[in-house]
Amino acid sequence: MKTKLVLAACLLFSSLGYAQDIAVKDVPAAVMNAFNRAFPKAVKVEWEMKGDLYNADFDVERRDHEVWLNNKGAIVKHKQELRSRELPAVVSQSLKKNFKGFWIDDVDKYEVAKQFFYKVELKTMSQEKNVVLDSKGQTVNRIL
Repeated sequence: MKTKLVLAACLLFSSLGYAQDIAVKDVPAAVMNAFNRAFPKAVKVEWEMKGDLYNADFDVERRDHEVWLNNKGAIVKHKQELRSRELPAVVSQSLKKNFKGFWIDDVDKYEVAKQFFYKVELKTMSQEKNVVLDSKGQTVNRIL
């Protein structure tokens, strides 16, 4: 019993250390100004600290977005929800060729260091897998 209690406490504190909600007033001006310039139509904005990065989770035109900014306001990573029909043709063709029998359930577009990646959740009746492809349609072993 004591071991379970200690384990539960460790899990709680480790999750608190990873991401912590922060109030808008606690977001530095440089970060807030950069965010507002990049996403002027953002609504439902929620802020967190993830490590040393400021993370904003928000919507633009009813689409989910998430952005990570450093303390100077530079965007480190941006995630945007896409519809499957919005995938670049080369990415769609790669999925059709390499994952026959699967359908696309969910798509997120990531921009990291001026490169684009597409995280695609694929499903069949009995299987589910997540695949990350680059902008050329190549499957990459990358955690986004």
